[in-house]
Amino acid sequence: MREMYGVRRFAVAAGSEPDAEPPTVAMQCAVCEESSPAVELPRQHAPGSREVARRSAAGWVRQHREANREHFTYRLVKTHPYRLVPGGWM
Repeated sequence: MREMYGVRRFAVAAGSEPDAEPPTVAMQCAVCEESSPAVELPRQHAPGSREVARRSAAGWVRQHREANREHFTYRLVKTHPYRLVPGGWM
């Protein structure tokens, strides 16, 4: 019995399918790395809607700061869905 194996190339591409996870934003404390809940970014580009999502995530900073008075540094974390797209065989 003879077996053949092939190696396929794949490319990384933005996940744009209808069932792809939504892009999200969250705030993260740079001191303890605790994060706010993720807030979904709207798929439609309504004026100001992305800024509303960012402000919603940033609201968590006030709560975290009250509980952790020495935490002054935060970061905005954005996630975007990606997937592997099959390409040619090698």
